[in-house]
Amino acid sequence: MGIFRFFLPGLKENWKVVTLSILGATTFWLFNAMNKSYETRVDYPLTFVFEQDSVVIMKPLATTINLDLTSGGWNLMRRTMKANAVPIEIQLDNPTVIKYLTRSSLIPLLSDQLGRNGLELGYVFTDTLFVDIEPKIFKQLPIMIDSLAIPLGRGYRLVGPIEQQHDSVLVSGPESIMKRVNKSIKVRFSDKEIDGNFNDEIGFELESKMKAEPKETKVQFLVSRFLAKEITIAVEPLNFPEDSTVALQQPEVVLYYTIKEDEDDVNASDFSVVADYALMHTSDSTISPLLMYAHEKALDIVLSNERIKVISNPERK
Repeated sequence: MGIFRFFLPGLKENWKVVTLSILGATTFWLFNAMNKSYETRVDYPLTFVFEQDSVVIMKPLATTINLDLTSGGWNLMRRTMKANAVPIEIQLDNPTVIKYLTRSSLIPLLSDQLGRNGLELGYVFTDTLFVDIEPKIFKQLPIMIDSLAIPLGRGYRLVGPIEQQHDSVLVSGPESIMKRVNKSIKVRFSDKEIDGNFNDEIGFELESKMKAEPKETKVQFLVSRFLAKEITIAVEPLNFPEDSTVALQQPEVVLYYTIKEDEDDVNASDFSVVADYALMHTSDSTISPLLMYAHEKALDIVLSNERIKVISNPERK
C-alpha cells in the first residue's frame, strides 16, 4: 500500500475522479465499438403458422434455426436476445402435405423477414426443417367395458350389471392411428384389486395423440367376496343290478365350489352326485360321476374324481 502512495500521491483523496474517468473511457469505447458492424452465429427463434384445429402435430416442430447474421452491434444485440427477438414466421398452407423445408426454400423468406429488423442473412446452417403433421379424424365410438378385464381383488366378483353414464364417445386423433380404430373404445381402470362396490369416473384407453370427448365416463357396479369351499358328497349308484356283486370302489367324492361370502349356508343335501352303471367304461371298469343338482348359489363346481372304479361287491361274497 505504501508503494501506491509513493507512485500515486493523492489517489485515496481522488478515487472518485479516477473511477469516473475509467467509466467514461469504457463507455466511450463501448459506444464506439457497438456502432460498428458485426457478424455472429445464433439460434434464431421461429414459429410455424397454420390452422391447428383440424390437424395433429406428430413430432415437435423446430423452434429455432441456426443462422449467420450481420448487423450493427446495438441492433444485433437487441434483435438476437431471446426477450426481444421477433420470431421468423413460416406459413404452412398445406401442413399435412409438406414434409420438410430445405435450406434453399427458406433463404428468401428468412432474408425478407430478417431484413425488416435490420439484420442481414449471411448463411443458413440448418440444412432441413422437418414437418410431421397429419389430418385430425373424428369418430363416434361405442364404449366397451369388458367385465373380465376389471381388476378385481383376489376372491372378488361382480354381482350385478355394469352401469355406465355414456354409451359412446367422440374420439379424435391423427389419420394414421384412427384408421386402426373402428369398433369400440375401452375404459381404463386405474384402481388395482377392486374389493368393494365401484362408483367412479374413469378415462379411456387411448393411443398417443388421441383425445376423447367426454374425457371420462361414470361407471358403477357391485362387488362381493366369494369363498372357495369343499364338501364331501355320497355318490348314489344308479342302474346297478340288484343282485350284482359289483359296487363303487369309492362311495364318496369331494365337491369343490365357490360361493358368496354372506351366503355360505350349504350342506350335503344341497347336492346330488350319481354314478350310472349304464355309462360304465368297459375298458377299465370306471364310471364318470354326474352332478344332478347343486345349491343354487354354488359356482365353479368341480368333483374330485373324474372316474370311479367299479369293483366286486365285498358284501355279496
